[in-house]
Amino acid sequence: MNAMAYRLAEARKNTGLTQAQVAEKLYITTQSVSSWECGNSVPDTEKLPELAALYGVTADWLLSGTLPSPDILEITSNLSDRLFSEARMATYIGAYCNAKKLYQTSRALSFAREKHDGQFRKPGHSKERVPYIYHPLLMTCHALALGLEEDELLSAALLHDVCEDCGVGIDELPVNDRTREAVRLLTKPENFGKTEPEYRAYYEGIAGDRIATMVKLLDRCNNISGMATTFTDDRMAGYIRETLEYIYPLMEKARDAYPEYSNQLFLIRYQMRSVLEALRHHMYSKIK
Repeated sequence: MNAMAYRLAEARKNTGLTQAQVAEKLYITTQSVSSWECGNSVPDTEKLPELAALYGVTADWLLSGTLPSPDILEITSNLSDRLFSEARMATYIGAYCNAKKLYQTSRALSFAREKHDGQFRKPGHSKERVPYIYHPLLMTCHALALGLEEDELLSAALLHDVCEDCGVGIDELPVNDRTREAVRLLTKPENFGKTEPEYRAYYEGIAGDRIATMVKLLDRCNNISGMATTFTDDRMAGYIRETLEYIYPLMEKARDAYPEYSNQLFLIRYQMRSVLEALRHHMYSKIK
């Protein structure tokens, strides 16, 4: 039993609830509760707050055994560009790796946090300084929420910007060749000129790789979901145009080429289209 599993079991026992009673209150199976407490799996991000409220503890304590400082709580609650805590997401991913024995993802998590340390997302309207690691952490949590648990895919999600933004060579990545190839395809070359032929070649390379395709779609979905506060209007318009021209066709190719991801692709496509249709209506004059 790992430390998180022990805390889940102890917190439940302290409330006097049985596993069956917890399952009934959370609308899940008793087997799921048992699996959490044996360390075979971890609760998803939507169930953690419900569990914490049910047990009278915090989600941070369930994840890591520690309480966040008041300063961190205050900072996080005031950042509109930052819906979740980086520390909480990292702890959740680490616990998931431990439960599922995702060794590559565990190494990628430490490596990405080290290499992106001191980097920040480009500020938009709010001018808030959000650590860059927030982006790959959120992508990885999104992948887990969609049921994507492949070690190579999760580790590629964490590392997808490391080579391009941190000056790291592909051979330096602490993962296997399969993951390195996906990261290589996702990394734009240093002399990338943003011409139409270069974009075509870039996306064609990604389309031929199952893991690179899914990570690119998660990346775009994550950026689209947050660009209303982090992108300027001009950058947003350009991003929408690129999405319509290259990402939508990539999704259609993925639907035919990778049917094993049909459920995840449906949800990603729904989220992206919902956000973009609203933004296109609002910014019609800039996009047409």
